[in-house]
Amino acid sequence: MPQQSDAAKLAIRSATEFLAMFIFIFIALGGVQSALKTNAASLALNPTLAFIEISLCFGFGLATAIFFAYRISGGALNPAVNFGLFVAGAMDISSAVAYSVAQMAGATAACGAVSLIFPGKFAGANQLFDNTTIAQAFFLEMILTFGLVLTVLFLAVEKSKITFYAPMMIGVYVFIAHLLAIPYTNTSINPARSFGASVITGVWKDHWIFWVAPLCGGALAGGVHRFYKMVEFEKLNPGQDAARIV
Repeated sequence: MPQQSDAAKLAIRSATEFLAMFIFIFIALGGVQSALKTNAASLALNPTLAFIEISLCFGFGLATAIFFAYRISGGALNPAVNFGLFVAGAMDISSAVAYSVAQMAGATAACGAVSLIFPGKFAGANQLFDNTTIAQAFFLEMILTFGLVLTVLFLAVEKSKITFYAPMMIGVYVFIAHLLAIPYTNTSINPARSFGASVITGVWKDHWIFWVAPLCGGALAGGVHRFYKMVEFEKLNPGQDAARIV
């Protein structure tokens, strides 16, 4: 097979991000539709079961998609992750932009598929609930995204004996983040996911929060990663990747 150009490689990686994002969002927001259907009778009294089902679909859906894409594109699946990796020096600007466009397209396609395939009103848009203020939503989304991108940087980008577990642990983090934030913002921590849902629902109120807050969180995580690299964090607690205990 002839040697692929850098542009061709980027196109293949971006197409993989599109496909993996489609898988992730279809499972995740399909889970929203299913949870609202199966818990409809008790939702007003006790939404806990619906929140758990939705959170599980987001967490395991993301883990599955990352396992698929990891060896091809890295499985970023989030413009805030792209930006965090760029700030950390782990992704170039061309990849960050191409990935973000592909992720937005994949999320939009998945949201469209969910709205057509699942009966009932599509309910995936990010909004402010329960008297949540703009400031509260902003810092909630920023801090949760900061933790997500930090997890990606130290489990997936930094190669170690625990890198194999990165997709699952990232999924676990996203599961917890959704349990925490669904009642207040419907949990974004991913601008592409928010964009796709807004395109399909037409709900754009406060949409800027679901871009600016995650991007700020990603940038902050990238800056923290740079600090730890500067102080050579690998030497602070040596021996963690040793083959055996001495």
